[in-house]
Formats: sequence, structure tokens, C-alpha cells
Amino acid sequence: MKKLLITFSILAVFVIGFGFIFAAHNSTKGNSNAEDAKKTVVSNTASKVKTIDVPTLFLHGYSGTKNSMGHMMDRLARNGDATRSLVVSVSPSGKTKYTGTWDKFATKPLIQVLFEDNKSSLENQTVWLQTVMRELKSDYHIPNVNIVGHSMGGVDGVSYLEAANNKPEFPAVKKMVTIGAPFNGLVIGDDGKTAYDLTDSGPGAQTERYAAFIANKSAIPPSLDVLNIAGDVLDGTKSDTSVSLASALSGKFIFSNALSYQELVFTGSKAQHSKLHENKDVDAAVKAFLWS
Repeated sequence: MKKLLITFSILAVFVIGFGFIFAAHNSTKGNSNAEDAKKTVVSNTASKVKTIDVPTLFLHGYSGTKNSMGHMMDRLARNGDATRSLVVSVSPSGKTKYTGTWDKFATKPLIQVLFEDNKSSLENQTVWLQTVMRELKSDYHIPNVNIVGHSMGGVDGVSYLEAANNKPEFPAVKKMVTIGAPFNGLVIGDDGKTAYDLTDSGPGAQTERYAAFIANKSAIPPSLDVLNIAGDVLDGTKSDTSVSLASALSGKFIFSNALSYQELVFTGSKAQHSKLHENKDVDAAVKAFLWS
């Protein structure tokens, strides 16, 4: 009987011991599962945090209207790839009017700038653009922007950069696209040759505007990425019918201190000056440059 009691006691000790081990194992496993669940929640939460995209300003050319860059903006915003945001109208006196909605969490916000006096001087449009930029920074708290400018809009962009000279009251310009911009005037040769043709060191002749850009090119942000787009309709003039290739591509000397510079030449009938901003291949190039 005594031996039987001893045997039962030993078995009881083993059972209790295994019970503690099993409970401890399940407790550890439960903690592990809880930690995994916690990590999953954190991971899911982190994946839902929206990044703040850099907004892009669109500048029309000489005598341009809301449609000049508006159709390109509509196409870029199609399928939710980007978001039409603010429209800024600037009066001839320099007073601004903002319409639309600003959401800093919107996907790739697009901001259209319209000069009511769309045939005004470069000097006036540069001052007006400074006003817009200053207000975007102070009133909308926008620290960085991209710029897309067609024709004189591209020239305005360069003039603005040099005038702003990286001052802190303006947003930093991260990327710039110029489309058919006449950096060195509007002279076109019937045979494709002019005194302004490019050499390895720059244009053979310089307009007053171009000379001023070159003189102040040190003000171009060294962190700026540039895409310069030009057109050639292939009619022998080496131009888009309004701006010569030489004038448009002389931008590479203005942007020589930028972080990066690339140029694209589109050809054929859809490379005509006013059709460049309606060209879907140009859309694709702009989209890839800004957001890829």
C-alpha cells in the first residue's frame, strides 16, 4: 500500500509539472500572437499614412487663356493620377483671386496661374508670379512646388527663379518643365539658319533677355531638375513655327548650374507651338519627369 501511495505521488508530480510547462508554453504563444497582431495593426496603420505631394504650377504663354494649359491639366488629372486644385487669377494691378480647393493631402495637386493681362511684359509677370508664390507659402503653407510653363510661361519661370534667388519667403522650386520657351528670341530662318544658332559655347548671338538670364544664372537653384521640351514641325525652319529649336534649346546654357538638365525634341505636325501642350506624348514626358 505504501509503495502504491509513493507511485501515485510521483505521477501527480509529473502531471502537475507538465501542466505548468504546457500553460507556460501557451502563455508564451499567446504573447507572441498578441505581438504579431500588434505589429500587423501598426503596419496597417503606417501604410495608411498619406504622403504630401509637391504641387505643380502651370503657366500659360503670351496671350494664353485658361485653356492653354487647362486641357493638359485635365488629361494629367484623368483617372485620379493628379488633382485639379487651385486656380489663381492675377489682375493687371497684381491683385490675386483664388478659386478651387486646396488639400495638402491631395494626390499630385495641380495649380493653374492665369494672368488677366496675358500680353503684359516679362517684368510685370515676374512680379505677379512672385506675389503668387509668396502667398502660396504664407497663406497655404506650401514649402515646395514644381513649375510647368509653355512658351512665355517657361520664360516667366526662369525670370521668377532668378528674381526670387532662393529667398525663404518663396517656396523652393524642385522641378521645372519648359515647353517651347523662346529663351533667346523669336527669330526663325526659312532655311533653318539664323545668327542665333547654337555653338558648343552657346548661341552665336544673344538677345537682351537671354544675356540677362546668363548673367544671373547663378540664382538658379542648384537642387533644381529641369526638362526642356522643344518642337520641330520638320518644314525646314527647324522650329515649332513660333520658336526656333536654337532659341528653345539655348536653355541648357541658362540651366548649366542646375542639379540635372534634360531636353526632348518632338517632331511632326503635333510639335507645332500651340499643339505641344495638346500632345499626349508631351503629357507622358511631363508626367514621367514630375512623378516617376
